[in-house]
Amino acid sequence: MKIFRLASTSKALLALGLVAPLPMLAHADDTQRYFGVQGTYSMADDDRGFRLNELGLDADTDEAVGFSVLYGWQFPSNWGVEAQLFSETIETDVPGVTDFYRHGVTADLTYSFGDRSSFTPFALIGVGGNYNDVSPNDDEFDLLANAGLGFVTGPVFKYGDIRLRAEARYMFDTFESEYGDIRFGLGIEIPLMKTPEPLPEPEPVEPTVVEVPSGLRDDDGDGVINDRDQCPETPEGERVDGVGCPLGNLIPLNGVTFEFDKTRLRPDAETILDLAALVLNKYPDMEVEVAGHTDSQGAEGYNQTLSEGRANAVRDYFMSKGVKNTITARGYGEAEPVADNDSEEGRERNRRVELRILN
Repeated sequence: MKIFRLASTSKALLALGLVAPLPMLAHADDTQRYFGVQGTYSMADDDRGFRLNELGLDADTDEAVGFSVLYGWQFPSNWGVEAQLFSETIETDVPGVTDFYRHGVTADLTYSFGDRSSFTPFALIGVGGNYNDVSPNDDEFDLLANAGLGFVTGPVFKYGDIRLRAEARYMFDTFESEYGDIRFGLGIEIPLMKTPEPLPEPEPVEPTVVEVPSGLRDDDGDGVINDRDQCPETPEGERVDGVGCPLGNLIPLNGVTFEFDKTRLRPDAETILDLAALVLNKYPDMEVEVAGHTDSQGAEGYNQTLSEGRANAVRDYFMSKGVKNTITARGYGEAEPVADNDSEEGRERNRRVELRILN
């Protein structure tokens, strides 16, 4: 069976000049456009095999199979137009002899008995041209006319908008001594999107004034609402803590404790560090130092190492929480007590971690 020759079909369409005029049709906003693909079966004119019969070959050219693709417009009046490309193979059933081929295009006027959203019968009539490729070596461009009936269904799937389409056409071909074929088509039709209608202009709405309770306001603009602001008149741009008071140069981390003689944070310390992380995130440009301190019990060198480890543990915790500030860690050992190391109470106050603001 001869392979379908796309180049020959392209020449036929250009020579006939039937494709170009169709896109010039007006596109009304409510015009429905659709695309379709069909398989075809034709009851071909028996006389198409006369050349082979004259050569003494018993040709049986009573059927053809092929396919078609179409693009259509249906206007609000139910009238419409379709452009259809088709190709088919006419079986000869002669051993050693190639089959016949026909490729063409039609431009059809249609009338639909409905809007194609549900079961809709339609009728069509039109003209076109085709390229007949037959044996022995008699290839021609010819005119054709066709008329037919068909129907399209509503959507056949739950999702998507695919419809079934079936049709029957009488095809009159002026090739040689003129032939008449009856062609049946079965396939799918897919509606294409319509141009959306512009939305109506919204009616103007009078602005509604909502009185905000004073407790939800932040009069000094420091990010802390009035009801929680313990320093309500901080200057603009001043860095403040969680209750709206200036940070100064030092943020004590009271309550941040570690396991005995270790650098591992206790669970209750993490709660305090989470609150401190909120302050750091509020001022990402703020550079801080985590300062670790111990009491005077134990060797000085050991205390220095322990304070450094605890400072690093706090810095690492902030990093694990996604804090982006520049944070350094430094241990001061027992060098900077804030209370007397002679009492348990004083030593507890000296075992501390604090944040020093560097800029």
